[in-house]
Amino acid sequence: MFIVYEMECEDRPENRSAIEPVLFTPEYKDAYKKMYNGCYREMREALGIRPVDFISDDSFFDEGMDCVYLLIDNGELIGSVALKGSEIDDLIVDPGYQGRGYGKELLLWALEHMPEGRVILHVAEWNARAIALYEKYGFRISKRIEIR
Repeated sequence: MFIVYEMECEDRPENRSAIEPVLFTPEYKDAYKKMYNGCYREMREALGIRPVDFISDDSFFDEGMDCVYLLIDNGELIGSVALKGSEIDDLIVDPGYQGRGYGKELLLWALEHMPEGRVILHVAEWNARAIALYEKYGFRISKRIEIR
């Protein structure tokens, strides 16, 4: 069992993002798969979630990529975020680029591009760094969910 928090933001920060992500394109499929699995591997191992690498084949890309935005610099995939209605999902930064403010920029960009009103996201209790970032920019835990 592990805990996931639903977090919500009603009062969006005044801060603005300095980045401009682009909509996912298939040319970044391999880089996205590597980044996605790399971002979640440590958590999935620690929590005993199998498979450790969630994206195992290209069928992952068959649906749902029309709301995924990529942060690319000089052809390198740095991070991504999905905007799904009023939910920010899969906000990730390649492990090689973490700790440089890209997560903050992706969060601010996502908040700027979400519909008016309440915005939610989900984060594992295990991910204390992400929780601290989200709280810094106006998110509060609204629900505690036990996953078995």
